[in-house]
Amino acid sequence: MPRRRRSKKWISWLIILILLIAAGVVCYLVWNSYFNDSKMDGQGGTEVSSEVKEETGTTDGNEEVEDDEKKVKQYEGDDPNNAEELSGAVTFAGVVDEKVMIRANIDQYLGDGSCKLSLMNGESVAYEETTRIVSAASTATCEGFDISLDGISEGSYKIIIKIEANGKNGTIEGTLDI
Repeated sequence: MPRRRRSKKWISWLIILILLIAAGVVCYLVWNSYFNDSKMDGQGGTEVSSEVKEETGTTDGNEEVEDDEKKVKQYEGDDPNNAEELSGAVTFAGVVDEKVMIRANIDQYLGDGSCKLSLMNGESVAYEETTRIVSAASTATCEGFDISLDGISEGSYKIIIKIEANGKNGTIEGTLDI
């Protein structure tokens, strides 16, 4: 009888050892696939770049990053930063808390510049306002237009935003219904 207990103990330890090895293999495969997925090698995912950008020093010891180095590389299509004309889209136009809010994004990375909003009611200008351009990582945006409802009547308006920056011009158009 003592022999059976030893053989049962030995088999139990062998099964536990096999289960531990199997669990270790599964953990390794999950760990390995997680890190391989985050570093895609150009096969249908986002490639992780290990490129380091250089900075240019100024005479007073502070360091500045040149505008070209701030731009995020475009992976699909033509680079909009090389376009002759500025482009973009109205991303929001509506009434919020007794104000007309209009937001617009610009496809190019820009430094200083301006956005001039004209709300057209038919052929006449119902409202005009100018704001500055705010830079984002690879694009820019108009600072935003918040218009009191007191100065604007109900109706349908054509939105025209004229963009001027970096020696380039462009127009963004949209519609607004109040």
